[in-house]
Amino acid sequence: MDNSDEIILNSLKTDSVESYELLFKKYYKLLTMQAFYILEDEMESEDLVLAFFSEIWENKLYNNIQSSLKAYLQVSVRNKCFKILDKRKTASKRMDNYVSTLQTDLDEVDDKNEYISTDQIQVVLSDFPRQRLQAFTLVYMQEKRYKEAALEMGISINSIKTHLKLAIKELRKRLVVSSNS
Repeated sequence: MDNSDEIILNSLKTDSVESYELLFKKYYKLLTMQAFYILEDEMESEDLVLAFFSEIWENKLYNNIQSSLKAYLQVSVRNKCFKILDKRKTASKRMDNYVSTLQTDLDEVDDKNEYISTDQIQVVLSDFPRQRLQAFTLVYMQEKRYKEAALEMGISINSIKTHLKLAIKELRKRLVVSSNS
């Protein structure tokens, strides 16, 4: 452990706010860049690192550090990033399941020789909030990847997924219900 890190850590253990600020100033950019390298999302990386620094202070995590301060911070941020990636993967699987369920529901309607018109779909889509409609259009109609759509809209990939999940849910609910009546 370098000398300045040792001083910061020892001072943190006395609950020194100045040392906490010094720790933040020294490692914020490094940890944010590391998180961005893994997550590929600037805002999400910044949010993660800020939350981590809050967690360090509120839970006095600095009392658990026995080795290199820098290594502890980097490993902790890396592990938090991997948890987010796992959540993304789970959310993506759920989205795929929603899409599959919607397709199954629509196929069942078709099997009953019932027809869902383009007008019916347009009516449902016209009721969507602007961002939800834009996310749906970019991903499903223009066949853009989540990352491309998120970049174009200026929002995170997770926000895109949330908009799509809600859009699919609403389409499924309204189209299946309207075709059964």
